[in-house]
Amino acid sequence: MLMPFRPQIPTSIDGEPLAVDVLDLFPSGFPYHRLPSEPLIAALMRPEVCIVLCLLYLGSKPILKGLMSAGIRVNPKSVVFLSCVAFHNFVLAVFSAVVFVNGWPIVLSHLHERGMEAVYCDQDGTLWGSSGFGGWATIFYISKYYEFVDTWVLILKGKKPSFLQVYHHVGITIFMWGGVASQSAWLLIVVLLNSGIHTLMYTYFFIKTLYPDMEIPAARYLTKAQIIQFLTGILYTTGLHFLGNKCDSAASRFSVACIQLYAVGLTFLFIAFSAGKYKKK
Repeated sequence: MLMPFRPQIPTSIDGEPLAVDVLDLFPSGFPYHRLPSEPLIAALMRPEVCIVLCLLYLGSKPILKGLMSAGIRVNPKSVVFLSCVAFHNFVLAVFSAVVFVNGWPIVLSHLHERGMEAVYCDQDGTLWGSSGFGGWATIFYISKYYEFVDTWVLILKGKKPSFLQVYHHVGITIFMWGGVASQSAWLLIVVLLNSGIHTLMYTYFFIKTLYPDMEIPAARYLTKAQIIQFLTGILYTTGLHFLGNKCDSAASRFSVACIQLYAVGLTFLFIAFSAGKYKKK
């Protein structure tokens, strides 16, 4: 049996969570002096950088549309464009699979060796640190910026990105930042489930890019799986609010409360999307 890769990616100079109190998550109280020495990680762990990149993503939509209106167009049916889109989807499918096949053994091994409380609360930080889960959570957070490309592909195709897509991309990026900054063990439910769903989703996009007329009936179940993912995440993390500081920090609980509300919104949006796309004719 292959051993999982356990990346060690410090998100602070001392290995401890950057955010412990709620105010630590905001620029006014954020401990900038404890950022890691690695420039890219240090930059992406700054709260204002996360917000600015998300705002730039939102601003990129009208900019791209303006460029296309000015005559700078891309042929969405050209071999070059389709090859680039297929490669983009292939990369994200493979990346998601790599996170999935490495993340699950790490968490299950920790569960077997230390028990459920150690996995759920991770009070000594070993799940996040030495096990390597924190490294994968950090990598998965960084990948959310690359997923902005999904929206740009749609615009270049001449399509209008839905509110669901934009809400999804911005929300998951910001709240995953909060989870990484507070080194939250609850991120395992996001990383493990989302990487599995994304492996299937981007594989589907890859196939549809190469064979646009191919019917894949199982696609409707992918949307249902996404809804189940959100509900599972909400249920799994609810206990943190009752356990309080003896299980998780205030910053982590604040972040999980935000992502729970976000997941409720996603659930309703995906239900509406599913009803519209797969309604009986």
